[in-house]
Parts: sequence; C-alpha cells; structure tokens
Amino acid sequence: MIKTLYAFRHGETDWNKQQRFQGRVDIPLNETGRQQALRLREFFKENPIEVMLSSDLGRALETARIAIGEQEIPLVIEPRIRETNLGDVEGMTHEEIIQKMGREVIENWRSISAETQDSRFPGGESKAEHLARILAGLNDFLKSTSYTRIGVSTHGGALRRFLHHIRPEQTEGLMVGNCALYEVKFDSAKGLWDVDLEAKCINP
Repeated sequence: MIKTLYAFRHGETDWNKQQRFQGRVDIPLNETGRQQALRLREFFKENPIEVMLSSDLGRALETARIAIGEQEIPLVIEPRIRETNLGDVEGMTHEEIIQKMGREVIENWRSISAETQDSRFPGGESKAEHLARILAGLNDFLKSTSYTRIGVSTHGGALRRFLHHIRPEQTEGLMVGNCALYEVKFDSAKGLWDVDLEAKCINP
C-alpha cells in the first residue's frame, strides 16, 4: 500500500526572522507565521487528509491547527518529529556561534555529507541521532495506523534531514522555507520512501 505524507515546516517565528537557532525552545508563531499557515489551509481544502501528525512544539502545533481549519480530522502529537536538540547554541545567531565556536562548527552542521552526520553542538544531539528518532516516529505511526493521506507538521532541520535521507543523491543542501510543503510517498509493503523535491505552498 502506498501512503502519502504532506510534510511541511511550521510558520515563521520571531527567532526565524532574527535567524536564531531554535531547536527545542518553544517559540510561538508570529503574525507572519499565522498568515503563512493559512496557505496550508487552502492547500488541504483541495488535498484532503485523514489525519494530522505534529511535533509537540507549539510552533508546529499551532501551524497544524491552522492548516486543519474546520476539517474534522484527528490531530496526533508525536514528540519524536520535533526539531533537533541544539544544546548550548539555542537562541544564538550564526555569527554568535562563529564568534564563540569557530566557522568550522557551523560548516559541519550545515553540511549534508555522510562524514558530518555525527556532528553536534555542545549539550545537543547529533544529526544522525535526530534522523533516527524522526524515522522511528514516522515508521511507528505508519505501521500502526491505516491512514493513507497524512499531514505532517514539523521543523526546518527535521524536514531537511528527512528529505536528504530519502534522496541521498541530492548533493546541494535543501532550503526549506516556513510552511514549505513536500509530497512524500511511503510504500508500506516494501518500507521504501520517495519524495517530490518541488516544494508546494512556498511563501512569496
């Protein structure tokens, strides 16, 4: 059976606007983020889903609720698809991290190469650990339910990591904007993933 996931990043927050590393810090949507989420609502009116799976962080949950709108579908919270635990750098900007830890630390974190997947910030989790829990959360949900059309409200880092896992031949790092949505296919019989890397609901 083929299952379709509409996986999207949450709307903008003030920390996104300020280019601060958010991680697990529970920063709410700003007004721009709420308006962005309304575009998702229009998408889901035309592309109905049976269930919405969401990270437990407020910015993802609020985006999911706005996207659902008046549709009477269940909202399921899955903490394992939340953003990376970024440890000591949460709340810092790129420049602040470079000044404190050096440019190589940021470059390793941004890299999609296999050699850097064990990279982590002090006190945080590695990219490999993050991907493993995302996949565990999604696989457990997909195997335990019969839903075939699923919304997934998650985070920029989580979505980039997931998409690069599905398409390892993608050598350029994906830029995932707020509320960008990707159509992902899961073959439950073979346990195989596929994805259309052309994002939908891109904000102007």
